Amino acid sequence: MEMSIRTERIELFKGADRFANRSHRHGHWYQVTVPVQGTCHFTMENKPYRLHEGQSLIQHPGTEHHFCLDAASSVIVIKIREDALRPENDAGGLPEFADRQRIDTGELSRLFRRWTSELMFGDSFEPLAAQETETQVLHYLRKTLHGSHPVGGGIGGMVRDTHIHQVLEYMHANYAEAVSVDDLASLARQSRFHFIRSFRDCTGITPYQYLLMLRVDQAKRRLKSSTESVADISCSLGFSCTSQFHRAFLKFAGMTPGEFRRS
Repeated sequence: MEMSIRTERIELFKGADRFANRSHRHGHWYQVTVPVQGTCHFTMENKPYRLHEGQSLIQHPGTEHHFCLDAASSVIVIKIREDALRPENDAGGLPEFADRQRIDTGELSRLFRRWTSELMFGDSFEPLAAQETETQVLHYLRKTLHGSHPVGGGIGGMVRDTHIHQVLEYMHANYAEAVSVDDLASLARQSRFHFIRSFRDCTGITPYQYLLMLRVDQAKRRLKSSTESVADISCSLGFSCTSQFHRAFLKFAGMTPGEFRRS
């Protein structure tokens, strides 16, 4: 049994019940392998490891490895593109993690279910939505893994209010477009990770939630002032489908677009 979800910067994988793979390398990706149940028989650079629940092993880019699982065993694998972990303002440095790590499997399993649910059933076709999930994964790894990498927020300062103001102005002017976290972070002169955290500190919500709120506010005005169909309003405001529009409208307005128009 196996399942896998991949974005531009991360891959989330779960294998179970005697899953096995062949020896391979990842040229520009880190891999975090965590048995969450039973036993994982892992080989890394021809060295065997017998990993039990919570005994994580890190594979740095280019490391040869393979593994197999016992019956009734399962493993979570997180892969991260190396440039996503490069310290800010460091063009060449890459973190060196300790090979062996201890992971809270209960916490990881809960987070894994949330991340995969967001990517599979959420608005993953929206750049901001998928990028925010990527950032959640990166934040978890930064605070959990130990090694030669910066922990927490000690890089740079918080985004100044003037920069947040510029970001908000940009979002108000472009809310109907496919807005990227990288574009917004560039305006704020921050890394993606620090920008999302700073934006939430300043506004109380994530950039993607703020974008949806702007779209819903405009939809309210048009539902009351025009005879446009719900589908036309949805499409013109950047929603990929009417079901996404209905979900967002219900979340922020507390009723469906049709109910709002009739109210």
